[in-house]
Amino acid sequence: MSRDLSIHASAVVQKNFSFTFVTPMVMHGAKRKEIAEFRIPSVRGILRYWWRTLQDETSPEFLLEKEEAIFGGTTNQQKSRVSFILQQPITGYKSENVLPHKTSPVSLKSIEANKTAIITMQTLHKHNEHFKLYDLYFQYILHLAGMGQRARRGFGACQWEEHKWGNKEMFTASLKQILEQLGVAQKFEFSISGDGMLKRKKSATTPHPVLSAVWIGEGKSTPHEVLKMFGEASHRANRYGNLGSVKERFASPLWCTVRKIGDLYYPIVTEVQAKDERYTNSKYERDRAEFLRVIGVSV
Repeated sequence: MSRDLSIHASAVVQKNFSFTFVTPMVMHGAKRKEIAEFRIPSVRGILRYWWRTLQDETSPEFLLEKEEAIFGGTTNQQKSRVSFILQQPITGYKSENVLPHKTSPVSLKSIEANKTAIITMQTLHKHNEHFKLYDLYFQYILHLAGMGQRARRGFGACQWEEHKWGNKEMFTASLKQILEQLGVAQKFEFSISGDGMLKRKKSATTPHPVLSAVWIGEGKSTPHEVLKMFGEASHRANRYGNLGSVKERFASPLWCTVRKIGDLYYPIVTEVQAKDERYTNSKYERDRAEFLRVIGVSV
């Protein structure tokens, strides 16, 4: 039996996920001005969000019903069948500039890069099918997402200890395998070579954002260099709010994270889209292309 996956005599199924923070983690509890804190409720929220990015349900009511059946919720007072346990508290006191491309810093309390978190995922054996689903979606997140504040711009990037890709092609093949196991790979076109590794075959038809495309940019020797690229790309390409705007209540469709591949750290950009003209107009496509060019994607 694998050391990370076990079935106890008490009929409890467990799996340990050990991952290292590639970039500073900006996540907080009640004392946000004093201390950064890695929190399981935040992990659960991220899991729900990325689960939705692979759901093509067009009805918000049916989507919520399906979501609560898996993750729990208040509508029918359902609890999640799968629990997460953080093996030891992870906190940080460092003030981190979350706009590294600017000379005037905006600092928040953070957990420093290179710290390792171990999360134990567990459930009763009778809920093993739910457990497998959680496992696959968490692996999906560990390919494409970060956690905490500024996760869309590369902060809170996590490298799972089992993700040791030698090149970009191995990363693409690994992501494709997870999507195949989740039964959704047929919705996408994959490119094993090149910077654009995934693209949705048909336009989004949902009111919520779903996975649309994934690109990989130019590798750098340090994660901080990649963070600076993300900041510069956002500054140069999003001057008009087409890639996200607080005033317009339009969250950025571009999720940026960092992963170590071979000996370098690469920018990974994931696009999510909903059925909304803001994702398809020429200004959005122009600014997205500029964003991708800045981080070294051939467009």
